[in-house]
Amino acid sequence: MVLFTQLIKTALALLALPILIAQADSSSCEVTDANACAIDSLTASNDDSSVLIYPGGDTRCAFDDYTDTVTTFASNSTYFFQVFPAANQDKKKLLLFFQGGGACVDKYTCDFALQCQLGSSALITTQASVTDTGIMNRTLDGNVFNDYNIVYLPYCTGDLFVGNKYLEPYESVYNQALGNKQCMGQNQGMYMNGYNNTMAVLKWALENYPDPEQIVVGGYSAGSLAAQMWSAYVANTWEVESKSTKFQVLADSYVGVFPEYKTPASGLINYYGGCGLVDFPDAMAAECEAETATVIEMITSLMNEAPSAKWLFIDSISDHTQRRFYELVLLGIAGYPFTTLLPADEFYGNMTEILDAYSLVMNVTRFNIDSDQHVWLTGNDYSSAEDLEGAYLGNILSSWLAYSTPEATTATPTSTPEATTVTPASTTAAPTTKPTPTTAAPKTSKPSTTSQQAQQEQIAQQLKALKEFMCSILSQFHIQAPLLLEGIAGWSFDHFAEYQIQAERSPAKRGSTDNSKPSKQDRPPRFARR
Repeated sequence: MVLFTQLIKTALALLALPILIAQADSSSCEVTDANACAIDSLTASNDDSSVLIYPGGDTRCAFDDYTDTVTTFASNSTYFFQVFPAANQDKKKLLLFFQGGGACVDKYTCDFALQCQLGSSALITTQASVTDTGIMNRTLDGNVFNDYNIVYLPYCTGDLFVGNKYLEPYESVYNQALGNKQCMGQNQGMYMNGYNNTMAVLKWALENYPDPEQIVVGGYSAGSLAAQMWSAYVANTWEVESKSTKFQVLADSYVGVFPEYKTPASGLINYYGGCGLVDFPDAMAAECEAETATVIEMITSLMNEAPSAKWLFIDSISDHTQRRFYELVLLGIAGYPFTTLLPADEFYGNMTEILDAYSLVMNVTRFNIDSDQHVWLTGNDYSSAEDLEGAYLGNILSSWLAYSTPEATTATPTSTPEATTVTPASTTAAPTTKPTPTTAAPKTSKPSTTSQQAQQEQIAQQLKALKEFMCSILSQFHIQAPLLLEGIAGWSFDHFAEYQIQAERSPAKRGSTDNSKPSKQDRPPRFARR
């Protein structure tokens, strides 16, 4: 009888074990019909003071699970997000923060095999990941977000968090040339699922933080663009205008300098399938789908949805990665590894022109840093970053969040934007008319006939060398190289030469080395301060 009683107790203990384990590990949660993963029911991890939430449903990352031992590439389809609840359980302050991690731009770059072949140099991140550094570091002294509830959105879809389409598996001549054949033939399509992932996170955030007194939507790199694109949706969903909620947008290291003389930035959003999803006004959504809307036009239309908001842009004036992405949009994978970048002065001039346009409709603060570094808020030393005026980022952020921005940090143009865009005299003439929100590229003078002929000869020589190089590579794969190369994107080598010559005549003349920086005398003049 005693033995029977002991067996009963043991059985009951085993039955209770899953419940005890779940109670002991409440720092992660999977959303189900029976469990909404309410933040009040969860306990933050002792490791990083966060909880992980797996929303399930129609969330996922770009590719199915795969690991390549040769290139070290890895993908994982499971999506989750990370929440750092305020230590005092106060729900008055909320930060929605989008992770960065690159982007693809066309069928040649939105391609599983290419990302796998590039390995650690892949153009996009392909698995969700956690963080505990920079403004997400709860143990960091002086962290201005330590009293915020932070909802951190990992990025693993390559679509600036606005994608809503599926791309069939595709491989091109570039895949043949890159080697690492084990990455090919995997039959993996790409899920541009950023929209569904973001909607799942925001739905959870609204349920758990329905009435904050202050909301900051921010992000870094690609996440900076995502924060800008989702700003109107967040403002409208939380009804910030009618509730008089303090609403701010924090954009770290991506303004949106695109080669829009070639294709307006809306072409990229439309490629992802996002034009009708992010609370554009109807007219702007139509322009986005027609691929005629510029980045200035798109973002100002979103700014108008929350006119009482405050925006802060943090950028290096020679940001290497922003300039590299400019090349990716301009040239596609054909420009890899992008060793020749948009000159730093032109990048800074274009960026200044965009922010000037935003300042006409919105309260915009700029924190420009004399550096080519990309991303600042993820470093534990972010507060010590110094801007062109000698102010520290930690102090500026603290004042900005408190709605008491010092005069030295908010710039308002006192003259037309053409007076603030400075480009090298040897390559680019200063704009002479006030720019409209249709282009952010400075103007150039037309090359002389002699100059054009010299350019044609130089390009012809470069193309001949390129053709010989590609043919030598492709011959290893027993491919009829000339026919295949001339079939890429419908271009022949003659078409490519014509395109290159047009690029030389274009508003954003190119050819700097990637480490050039604008000198102090070439920087746009300081603005009047508020």
